[in-house]
Amino acid sequence: MKLENQNILIFSNEPWGDVWYSKHNWAFELSKKNNVFFINPPKKWGLKGLFKISITSYTERLKILNYNNLLPFTRIGWLYQINNFIISKRIKRFLFKNNCNEFIFWTFDPYRCTNPKLFSPKFAIYFIADKYYIKREQELIDNVDYFFSISKVLTDRLSIQQKPLILSHGIAESEFSPDEKIDVEDDYVLYIGNIDYRIDCIFIKKLLEYFPNEKFLFIGTLRPTKDTLYKQIFLDKVYQNLIYHPPVHFKKLKNYIAKAKICLAPMKLDERGNNINHHKLLQYLAQGKQVLSAKFIDYEQNNIIYSYENHEDGVKKLESLIRNKENEMIVKKRIDYAKKFVYKRLIEKVEQFLTETNN
Repeated sequence: MKLENQNILIFSNEPWGDVWYSKHNWAFELSKKNNVFFINPPKKWGLKGLFKISITSYTERLKILNYNNLLPFTRIGWLYQINNFIISKRIKRFLFKNNCNEFIFWTFDPYRCTNPKLFSPKFAIYFIADKYYIKREQELIDNVDYFFSISKVLTDRLSIQQKPLILSHGIAESEFSPDEKIDVEDDYVLYIGNIDYRIDCIFIKKLLEYFPNEKFLFIGTLRPTKDTLYKQIFLDKVYQNLIYHPPVHFKKLKNYIAKAKICLAPMKLDERGNNINHHKLLQYLAQGKQVLSAKFIDYEQNNIIYSYENHEDGVKKLESLIRNKENEMIVKKRIDYAKKFVYKRLIEKVEQFLTETNN
């Protein structure tokens, strides 16, 4: 089955904006040959705009749909079911009025619209891009036709009868080289992504103290935690060699990656889903950058990133990366690895999977 000239609804638990995750990238890439409606999660319940559904255009073929819940307290089971039924029917009617009469239901969101059958789609897909622990997810699993996932680890824990398609994270072809100049100094150690409870502040503190003459640039949304070390590093800014930069549009991040000498993925491995795979790694690898990261399951079998066993090992490896010049062949190897996961190839895998499954 070709994913061309289709109407595709993409449901997301993360709203459209400058910060992009897998769901935003998939929506953008699929919209190159399809009409895509990206369904934002509803905002906090309120009387204002209660019955309103609206659409804005991001591109000619990518629309952002906004709606509000009819009922409050939708975490309560029976209130959720009533709200879900009404909202699903309303969105379906709204789409019909906007000449979208036949569509594919494609969701990344196990929190809402968990009964795709209410939309009467051609078929329904659940793309599992994170590890969730909510009972509602099983209702979605019971009501979709196909399963995609970034990792086998995510699907093995679920009650799924059908064989899922494992796709890993994807990367756009435009991410392999910068496209504009940015006004920042070169040769920093870079981290991009959310700055929250999932990053290892103890390790980051060790790096800042051990390498006082190195610049560490962190780009992302600050999501403060109760961790006093987090506050010390990112809010009180006691380390002069740490530079914080607010989020920039996803498509501009490659320009910052281009000027980095080393890229970081200092994640806490004891946080759920943190030890599997990270979208930011492909962005780093697409430009051949040296990557120092925690030990991710999906990268255990290759040597294109530098994984550390513990904090001391991580400090030693960063010191080695800073001091020693790297062989150009490993740079090419990283870029070639990232090219395996360009969205064009992933979409072809999806098309093949849909064709074979339906035969």
